[in-house]
Amino acid sequence: MTSTKRILIVDDETHMRTTLSDILSDEGFDVDTVADGLTAVAMCESHEYSVVLLDVRVPGIDGVETFRRIRRRHEDLRVVMMSAYGRDELKQTALEEGAVAFLSKPLDIENVIDLIHDVHGTALLVVSDDMDVCQSVRTLLKPQGYRVTMSCSPYDALELAEQIHFDVILIDVLLPEMNGLELYLSLRKLAPGAVVVMLSNSGAESEQLARKAIHNTAYTLLHKPLDLPQLGRLLSRITRQRVSHAIKKPALN
Repeated sequence: MTSTKRILIVDDETHMRTTLSDILSDEGFDVDTVADGLTAVAMCESHEYSVVLLDVRVPGIDGVETFRRIRRRHEDLRVVMMSAYGRDELKQTALEEGAVAFLSKPLDIENVIDLIHDVHGTALLVVSDDMDVCQSVRTLLKPQGYRVTMSCSPYDALELAEQIHFDVILIDVLLPEMNGLELYLSLRKLAPGAVVVMLSNSGAESEQLARKAIHNTAYTLLHKPLDLPQLGRLLSRITRQRVSHAIKKPALN
């Protein structure tokens, strides 16, 4: 594949196809557009794409069936679903079956561009209002190819998880508005396939909440201040286990 990403836009709205194509072409991407699902499947057979932007409502076969047919032949192809309608059941299905994201229209174009730029990296969500944690994690992981999203609000994190597939989620136990255990239990319903690592300080209450999350299938916990080499090793281990479909939680000390 060349260094320039090639994008396929699948949408039956002419204005949407043209607008997205113009914006992404200006960003330096090679862009093809089609108006229906069957043509999209055929285009993926004859061209090598980095990302497919796929609307749920397209003629012929719908977006979800189009997504499934593309994924059967091209498991590594990244697909971003789009919809102007609240289709919660489709969101969960698409994300569980491997879509990179399920974005609501009207689209946040900057978000779309960021997803396309970083779409091949492991997607990581960090939920913490501790700026030292956020900055140190971003500094460590971005150069390693991780796609890192930060959220200081648990409610914003829940909204993100409804629209974007995250492979790994780091949750600080001490959060405003709800604690990390409560957030974890809510996120588990939205992103059951994500590997969750809890972040805890040395306080007894924080430690207790983190360990309750572990007992509810969270992967493990790390203590603050973060040992960055330890975090790097842990994420490498998680990545290897995910690729092998063999997630095995480490023993807690």
